[in-house]
Amino acid sequence: METLLQDLRYAARSLRKNPGFAAVAILTLALGIGASTAMFTLVNSVLLRALEFREPERLVMLWERNPSGNEENVVSPANFFDWREQAESFTELAATFDRPLNLTGGGEPEQVLTRLTTGNFFSVLGASAQLGRTYLAGEDAEDIAVLSHRIWQRRFGGDPAVLGRTIDINGQLLTVVGVMPAEFRSVGMKPEIWVPIELNEEGRGRFLQVVGRLRPGATVEQARTEMTTIGRRLSEAYPDANTGWGVNVVPMHEQVTGDVRPALLVLLGAVGLLLLIACANVANLLLGRAAARRKEMAVRLSLGATRPRLIRQTLTESLLLAGVAGILGLVLATWGTAALVRLLPPDLALPRLDEVGVDGRVLGFALGVSLFTGVLFGIAPALFASAVRLGETLREATRGSTGGRSALRKALVVAEVALAVVLLVGAG
Repeated sequence: METLLQDLRYAARSLRKNPGFAAVAILTLALGIGASTAMFTLVNSVLLRALEFREPERLVMLWERNPSGNEENVVSPANFFDWREQAESFTELAATFDRPLNLTGGGEPEQVLTRLTTGNFFSVLGASAQLGRTYLAGEDAEDIAVLSHRIWQRRFGGDPAVLGRTIDINGQLLTVVGVMPAEFRSVGMKPEIWVPIELNEEGRGRFLQVVGRLRPGATVEQARTEMTTIGRRLSEAYPDANTGWGVNVVPMHEQVTGDVRPALLVLLGAVGLLLLIACANVANLLLGRAAARRKEMAVRLSLGATRPRLIRQTLTESLLLAGVAGILGLVLATWGTAALVRLLPPDLALPRLDEVGVDGRVLGFALGVSLFTGVLFGIAPALFASAVRLGETLREATRGSTGGRSALRKALVVAEVALAVVLLVGAG
């Protein structure tokens, strides 16, 4: 530990003696690390972070596949009830649909997005109310409502006494029984109010979205196989309504993230290439610095220092640069992602934008990237700087020889150009 502290103090002194070099290296790395961390923050929030439901890996969406091959068509009530009766891969199925409805009571009349659902909707998701309760299976016909946290704050001032209050939705008087927590993310659009509804079991019009919870041990593939069989059965039983129609089962996380996964991963790869280019630039700077210090290294070897100690010392400088750049990059990433979320148009089809933020996984990524880049751009200059012999180094200093350094720098330039070409080709 004492040796490490000595190396850190020596590295800090060495970098303070050359502030221009340190500033350029840190800024270059910070931009690369910041861009990578910002992009990973998006990927983490949109793709990697689990949905905030109970056992979200068991949640799926069920759609009808039409004769033209469209995989995600809304479902008829009749088919929904048949699915619920016949399917054994699920513990529960719930149906929902959204409507903009007029709200009066508690303020000026306004139109709000209302999600009408079967009574078991919240139990399928495994969601609980922050205030009061959600409605339950068997309450489909009850005149009750659950408020979102947004409308509770905006229209009712966050008053806990809203429970039991009557509101008017399109002329129907409903009693408020609960308020959902602010972090509750419903599927699809952002409804302000949830209301139970009793569906007509014979209805053939298609307008429902169906969410299901897999039984413990059941897989999505098993559910798909079973629902394909049920779909064929319904096509034979009700040919007028279901001929050519099938069933599609989609994991909830996949449904929420939609088609953005490939684009986000490509962008993450692109900023990764930018980071590698930044590392190559800093490695070039360090090679120039190492060449200027070869005489110093030769003298230290003659005084008893070992080559591994010199390599460790030089790598410590690189890791110190990377550590400072990592902290600055994390700050830039935090500011950048916050600004990006604010500036993006609200109608952009990027899910979970309101969940974007730095968490433990992002901090771990930033730390890992900083350590990786510190070793990546520091190892070649460290090896070059430590590979010295006193007599040869003094003669090279007299002649001004730079052969080894020149070869390494040329290799780094070639690598930078290759990475830039890959990036440009990928950008189209």
